[in-house]
Amino acid sequence: MTQNTLLLGIDSGGSKTRVILADAEGREIGSGAAGASNYQYVGEERALQAMNEAIGQAFAQAGLERRPVDFAGFGFGGADTPQEIAKMSGWAAQHRWARSFVVINDGMLPIYAACPNGEGVGIVAGTGTIVWAATREGRVTRASGWGYLMGDEGGGYWLGNETLRHIARAEDGRGPQTALMARVLEHWQLPDMHGLIVRLYSRRWEPSEIAPLARVLLACAEAGDAVALSIARAGADELALSAATGMRGVGLKPPLVLAYTGSLLVKNAFYRALFAQAVQRHIGQAELRAVEAPVIGAVAAARLLQAGRLTPGHSNWQAVVRDAG
Repeated sequence: MTQNTLLLGIDSGGSKTRVILADAEGREIGSGAAGASNYQYVGEERALQAMNEAIGQAFAQAGLERRPVDFAGFGFGGADTPQEIAKMSGWAAQHRWARSFVVINDGMLPIYAACPNGEGVGIVAGTGTIVWAATREGRVTRASGWGYLMGDEGGGYWLGNETLRHIARAEDGRGPQTALMARVLEHWQLPDMHGLIVRLYSRRWEPSEIAPLARVLLACAEAGDAVALSIARAGADELALSAATGMRGVGLKPPLVLAYTGSLLVKNAFYRALFAQAVQRHIGQAELRAVEAPVIGAVAAARLLQAGRLTPGHSNWQAVVRDAG
């Protein structure tokens, strides 16, 4: 490869878009950021606009005229089925972002970021949750990530919703008393339970608006509140169970790498410790590696493509396109 070889990594998600432009060795030379680009949330037009904006910023920061890069890794939010991955591959080819590229679900980026050979388990724990597992031979599977109506156990919305449910149980006597009531009222600056009910049922709430209650819950759990601690432990156990399910789904065995990202695990040491304990119960020996910037995994995927270690047909859960023009 010449010194002019360029790599591109994109992390396209439901709240933001991150891009890294790198040289042939994977060293960052430019970066860009834009709004949400998960087309399931914002539509195809806005998704493409956000990605093009972030790519343009990365080239501008590097002081380079924009052109198709040589190798790219695209981690797309919404790439949940082989059919959607094929659709998004068409976008990348049509817009000539790269001559050769790999398209994967953005939830797989932690694996590529933390596991040089592309083998391991990746856990995303933010507002929602999802787990992916992959082997170097191309076996890939997922667990959890079914959205807030059907699952996402252990994520911010789930913890927040469980907090509200247990407050209601404590209020009418079906459950034990808990400090969660006072802490949630304080968080939302409400006078009493009646005020909480009025607030919650006055309009439709987005999952991202309930998820901040997870921080309230975890603070109460760390302070020793029994109800909060039981919810936190249940959430951590669900995350570990999903990781174990993914591991078994592709035939991985411990010891192995668990790469995690998302604010709940990266930024909260208490919840991370509960998760580590649950991993020990469900999996056994595993190395937990934090991934603070998943877009690094997109660049790592581009480097694997550059090295010839990702090829067309490698997996149904990723699309590899070479010589797209």
